[in-house]
Amino acid sequence: MLDDALNTVMELTRATGAVVLLSEAGKGLAVASVKGQMTQVDRSAFDSGQTLARACLESHSVLHSDATHDDPRVHGPGCHRAKMRSLIATPLRYGDDVLGVLEVCSSVTHAFDTIDAQAVALLGNAMGGALGRQMALDDNARLLARLEEALHVTQATARKYKDAALYDALTGLPNRAMLEGQLEEACRTHEGHANRFALMFIDLDGFKPINDTYGHATGDAVLREVGRVLHDCVRDTDLVARLGGDEFVILLSPLRDAQNDVQLIAAAIKRSLEQPREIDGVEFTIRASVGWETFNNHDAQSMLAAADQAMYRNKKERGQR
Repeated sequence: MLDDALNTVMELTRATGAVVLLSEAGKGLAVASVKGQMTQVDRSAFDSGQTLARACLESHSVLHSDATHDDPRVHGPGCHRAKMRSLIATPLRYGDDVLGVLEVCSSVTHAFDTIDAQAVALLGNAMGGALGRQMALDDNARLLARLEEALHVTQATARKYKDAALYDALTGLPNRAMLEGQLEEACRTHEGHANRFALMFIDLDGFKPINDTYGHATGDAVLREVGRVLHDCVRDTDLVARLGGDEFVILLSPLRDAQNDVQLIAAAIKRSLEQPREIDGVEFTIRASVGWETFNNHDAQSMLAAADQAMYRNKKERGQR
């Protein structure tokens, strides 16, 4: 069950490694289960403070490090040798006792956010409760059943919590937070290989009069329809996100020749949006201004800003608002 728990926490946070450490009276921390990148760390390194585990056990609090090489709480060469750049550690609590530590890592700096830390803490609480009941009952069979049940419930809760933070409530599309995370990953993956993916920025033309004339409920229905059309126009490997209002962004990755491919995709999207359609009993022809930027060793924020500027140039040239 500990292995399943580590698989769950790595999936939820996109960590590259995880470990469960149990506190043994007079003997320090002992590895109970370990996955991924954490297997490269010498087991004594956890107990000697070469990760956040020792500091977490002593402080009884969730600890988060965005850059281990600059973190005074991390001592020794363990993180450097294993190329662990980011860490989250949470205590395994049972009542007033701390039974051990759940720790996850990533090979990149600033890999985790507060939502990841909260998800790790949720799983740590579930695991601590289950492990504590095992020690109290001294019944391995009953522990495994309870641990599995607690993990399933916690996994569902953590997924729901994370989904709420990463998806737009109106359209069900990914939101800005998810887009920025995926865009950063795409920039890292394609570093040194220009023109392999593109970012498209889409802003509806004349959307405000729809709200003013037909009401916000109809406006919301139009936004949901736009999200559906955009999703149907691209591949499963592409990411359609709503930034807010009537602004949408599409991460097109990978592309064979982004300079040429993105123009064809943009034309197809505009044709699809402009097909007359009935929404809430009203016939609409949806028009949009589209701009894009192809990857040329950008960082995520500069690429998003460039696509936004390209869209506004297109809107201004067409005399739209």
